[in-house]
Amino acid sequence: MTNKRLILASNSPRRIALLKTLGYPFDVVPHNTEECVSNDICPEELVQRLALQKAEDVAQRVENAVIIGADTIVLLNHCILGKPVDGSDALRMLSMLSGAVHEVLTGVCMIEAPSKKKSLRFDRTQIKMRHIAGEKINAYVKSGEPMDKAGAYAIQGSGSRFIEKITGSYSNVVGLPLELVKEMLNHFMND
Repeated sequence: MTNKRLILASNSPRRIALLKTLGYPFDVVPHNTEECVSNDICPEELVQRLALQKAEDVAQRVENAVIIGADTIVLLNHCILGKPVDGSDALRMLSMLSGAVHEVLTGVCMIEAPSKKKSLRFDRTQIKMRHIAGEKINAYVKSGEPMDKAGAYAIQGSGSRFIEKITGSYSNVVGLPLELVKEMLNHFMND
């Protein structure tokens, strides 16, 4: 590993906990960007663009570091489900996901400061959701757990009971695809 420090451009407790499992020492420097989700560009490009914006924002404020930015979205029938704006929006999203197969995409960007060398990738996981009764959706939304999660559920929390099947990376669904991040870091830090 180089003498550069590693920085996670997120204060997400989930991303912090996941990155800790890789064993690299790192600092947290939250980004100051707005997450604008748009159905006007392809989802793969969107998550990478948002991850890039987050990493670039932090890269402008630090020196001698490798910055990791990430962004996660839920995709159902070509429609992007970001974080719910309120309880009604969470109810709407969970009702749409009930009994359906959807995808979770996470874009990951690594930027080295000051060289601006960068790597940009994404991961995709397919999720089959169980049919969820209306009263269970209401109770889950009232718990507050869905409110800051893409697609309005937390696979690492009590939302896991709604999941029937996962195809792909579990950590991707939580918000940071560890297999991809490790591969990128190995390539990035050993150049």
